[in-house]
Amino acid sequence: MAELQERVFKKGEVVYRQGQYEMCLYDILYGSVSLYQNYGTKEQVLIKALHDGCFGEMELIEVMPRTTTAVATEKTQARIYTAEDFGALFQEKPAMVMAIMQQMSARIRELTRQYNDACRIVAESMAAEKAGHEKSKTLQTERKKLSDYYNAYLKLLGGNLTD
Repeated sequence: MAELQERVFKKGEVVYRQGQYEMCLYDILYGSVSLYQNYGTKEQVLIKALHDGCFGEMELIEVMPRTTTAVATEKTQARIYTAEDFGALFQEKPAMVMAIMQQMSARIRELTRQYNDACRIVAESMAAEKAGHEKSKTLQTERKKLSDYYNAYLKLLGGNLTD
């Protein structure tokens, strides 16, 4: 593996922007980074705050544009792995590759939980409407949050917003 690049980011500095094509992942050595969709707009959504581990691996593996904007939330140093470096990790640091896979698995598990919550909210809302009952405040709040998230996601994809 070639000499790995490291970079220090100032608090508030953008590490990468949503929509960029960038074939690398970042490993936080110290500091923290927050991942946002629609960063810097009124539709900005915090996706995840990270204090350790890697981020940006999905785009490296899939060769797709960045789906989030990464911002240093304090002075942060990160090691940068290119696609070539990542291939070498399989032989030189298999434990790190396993840690990245575990991190991705945890994200998929969390997305599955969120999906199941969304399905529950929709089902409870439809059942209340069908029965002619008023939705509870909790259900109304959950439904509004889900609707806002969905609208932000559609905007990210360039779709039409719904009410």
